[in-house]
Amino acid sequence: MPATAISVEGVTVALNGRVVLDNVSLGVKSGEFWGIIGPNGGGKTTLLRTIIGVIKPKRGHVSILGLSPKEAVKRGLVGYLPQKMGTKDFPLSVLDVVMIGGCSRFNFFKPFGPRQQDEAMRALEMVEMVEKAHDPFPNLSGGEQQRVLIAMALVSQPQIVLLDEPSTGVDVVAQEGFYEVMKGLKERLGFTVLMVTHDVGVISHFVDRIACLNVTLHYAGDPRGALDCRLLEELYGEPVDVFVHHPQCKGCHIVRDLKKW
Repeated sequence: MPATAISVEGVTVALNGRVVLDNVSLGVKSGEFWGIIGPNGGGKTTLLRTIIGVIKPKRGHVSILGLSPKEAVKRGLVGYLPQKMGTKDFPLSVLDVVMIGGCSRFNFFKPFGPRQQDEAMRALEMVEMVEKAHDPFPNLSGGEQQRVLIAMALVSQPQIVLLDEPSTGVDVVAQEGFYEVMKGLKERLGFTVLMVTHDVGVISHFVDRIACLNVTLHYAGDPRGALDCRLLEELYGEPVDVFVHHPQCKGCHIVRDLKKW
C-alpha cells in the first residue's frame, strides 16, 4: 500500500459563489487515524466530499492511494459514511442496511445473494453486532445504529474510511465506545481513517493526528497541539472550553491552559 493514502494539494472549493475551502493542503499517511475539527460551515463535510470526488475543486488536486477519487471509489478502496443517512426511516433489517454498503462493487439492481450476505455478516462481526443482524434497523439504540452504519462503510473492505460526524445524536458513553471500536479496528485491519467530529477533547485521546479547519487549514499535526486555547479561539472565533478525556480519571475535565494539564 502506498505510503500516502490521501493527498490534498492546494484545494480551493467555491459553492454558490462562496469560498468554502481556501488553498487547503493535507497529507494523510496510510494507516493513520485523523480527526477533523472546526466550526459549523467551516468546510469539514465539503473536504470529505471533495476527497471522494463528489465535489470538484476550483483549484488544486486530490489523489487517493495514487489514484483519482473517482477511480479509487470505483475500485471500492474508500468507505464513506455521510453525516445524514436517513436509513432509520426505511423498514430494513440490520443485514439489509449493511449490504447496501457493498453496492459500489455489486449490482444494486440485482437481489443480494449468499456472497453479499456473508460479507455483510463479517462486517457486523467486526463491530460486534452479529446478533442483531435480522432485527429491524429502526428498533436499535443510537449507539447500535452507529455501529451498524460503520459496518456498512466497512463491508466493501476499503483501505480508507471517511466518517462525517458519526457520533452525532449519540450519548457520551456510546461516543467513547465508538472511538474505542474505530481505534481497535484501525489497528487490527490497518486501514486509514479520516473522521469529522465536534468532540475536540475526547477525540484527541484516540487519533494519531488532528486537522483544524475553518475554510483554511489552521493546524495539522499532533492531537495535543490542537488543544492550544489560542488556536481554538482563532479556529472558532471565540474562547473555547475543552473537555479532555484522560485514561487515569473516571470522567473529563476542562482544560483552559494546556501547560497545566
